[in-house]
Formats: sequence, structure tokens, C-alpha cells
Amino acid sequence: MVATLILNVSAIPSAIAQTGPRIGIRAGVGTDINLGLAYGAGANFLLSLPQNSLELGVVFFGGSYDETSDNGYNTYDETTDVFVFGMLANYLISYTPELPGTFYVVGFGLASVSIDWEERSATDVSLGTPLPGGGSMQSEDASGGGSVFNLGIGRTFAKGFDVRLEMPVILSFSSPGDASSVIPTVMLTAGIRF
Repeated sequence: MVATLILNVSAIPSAIAQTGPRIGIRAGVGTDINLGLAYGAGANFLLSLPQNSLELGVVFFGGSYDETSDNGYNTYDETTDVFVFGMLANYLISYTPELPGTFYVVGFGLASVSIDWEERSATDVSLGTPLPGGGSMQSEDASGGGSVFNLGIGRTFAKGFDVRLEMPVILSFSSPGDASSVIPTVMLTAGIRF
């Protein structure tokens, strides 16, 4: 008795057959905890693993965050502008670029973080630099190292296109003035693989 096994290669989806590294780009917009504007983009290199993938890339994030506070006597307006440039590694769970499906993102990266912080008050004259018309302001800038922690959920579509809801948390090792050193954001991003 002879058994013959015939393998029909054309029945294997091309997405599964293609396991080599692939290049991708992505971009998105979002917000921070103070409902400021956040944005980001990057280019990455995808390594396919069994049932999962590893995405290594260069990313940048930016944002402008405004906050108003009142101490009972004076009102203060703070503006924080953040720019982050770094390397991010995302582990993509249940991710196959060419097959539709839901996947999960867990990531970590190291980055250069630049923060410009400014505080103004139209009534408080003790902040430092006088303002025309009354009040004063103070400002500080800082640049240094930082890290990015990323969590998310996404959906792949045909032709290597995916959409993600990501929550990158930026940690700055040196923040000026009263600017927070932890910047949580929520971003909706879209990407494509080539």
C-alpha cells in the first residue's frame, strides 16, 4: 500500500508564504490627558515570527498641551510643547500583514525628548519676565533622554494596510519647570507595508 501526499502550493495564502522582512510606514493623530493635540509618524522594519511579529522602527511624536489653573488669587496658563525622536520596538501579537484580523501591540523604545514649557499669568507679577499690559511669565526648555511605552489594539485589512488605537506613554528623564515628566497619549494610527 503506497500513500501519496500532494501539496497544493497555490492553496497557501501568499501572506503566509511570505515570511521575509518587510518595510512599513505609519502616521496618526491623537490627544493627551489634557486634550491637547498629539501627532506621530515613523518607518519600520517587520520581522515575521510564528503567529506574531516584531516591528523595529524610527518614530517621532509631537504635541502641544495647554492647561489652565487657578490658586484662588491668580490664573495661570501653561503651554508644553513636546517633540520625541527615537527607536521603538513593538511586539505584534496575532499579526499577519496580508490577512484581515485583530492584533495587539506591546512596545518599548528609547528616545530623545525635547520639551518647551511656558507659564503666563495676567495678574501675577512674580513669575519673572513682565508682560505688556500686566502680569508676568516664565519659560524653560529642556532636552534629554527618555523612553516610550506603547500598548494598543489594531485591525489588519487587505494589501498590508492596518489601523491601530495606540497608547504611547512618553517618559522624559529631564523636564523643565512644572512640566510633567510622564506624558500619556492616545493615538489613532494607520500604516501600510511594502
